[in-house]
Amino acid sequence: MHILLSNDDGFRAAGIQELAQAMLAFGQVTIVAPDGPRSGFSGAITTTQPLRLKHRTTEGNLAVYSCEGTPVDCVKLALNTLFVDQRPDLIISGINHGSNEGICVSYSGTLGAAREGCIYGIPSLAVSLDDTAWHPDFSDSIDYTIRVVKMMLEKPLPWQTMLSLNVPKTKPKGLKVCPMTVGRFVEEFVHSEDGKGKRIHWLTGRQDPAEDTKQADWHYLKDSWATLTPLQLDCTNYQWLEELEALAQRSA
Repeated sequence: MHILLSNDDGFRAAGIQELAQAMLAFGQVTIVAPDGPRSGFSGAITTTQPLRLKHRTTEGNLAVYSCEGTPVDCVKLALNTLFVDQRPDLIISGINHGSNEGICVSYSGTLGAAREGCIYGIPSLAVSLDDTAWHPDFSDSIDYTIRVVKMMLEKPLPWQTMLSLNVPKTKPKGLKVCPMTVGRFVEEFVHSEDGKGKRIHWLTGRQDPAEDTKQADWHYLKDSWATLTPLQLDCTNYQWLEELEALAQRSA
């Protein structure tokens, strides 16, 4: 196998470095990741300046590259330069320093990189650990990632589908396959002043899950379960499609 790794924490981050070593058991590994932290970049792409792909090192079956752009830029650039003739067999984004459950799916650069692989039709997985320390214990995250990779090799993912794995900071009770939690962030800003007395706003906040999503990833992760969620590219609300069409016809 040839596995492409990316992330939103940067190519030097402990999560992607430890994951790369573990994935060498499956074959060749190439890291193409941002040259620095890009958390919260979601599906952002760079359109106003050129991108540079810098080769950092190659040791045995592990090659490491950095990119000045976003996580999505990294995957796009890798697939259009390093993997033009032969696509990678698998794309993994992570291991992220911090969880990406619930509505974080919409904001996460980790998920953005995996989603880009899914757009290209390549089996893709996002992995996140609910620990924001620079050097947390990734052993459980790696164990569960290996388990999920073996699942992906045994059964191909459906078309337009990717996987998101979240691992708790504490010892996982096991693996829960579940939907993502629907909710929103609350208490999103801390308001303060800069040195000149001008008003500034620091983004912060916490997730507030909807009441009807208790059997979903946010709740399970808080209860020390590792969660695995299949996500799809098609965001269409098919249940309302027919009613919306009828409404459009009446308004014509």
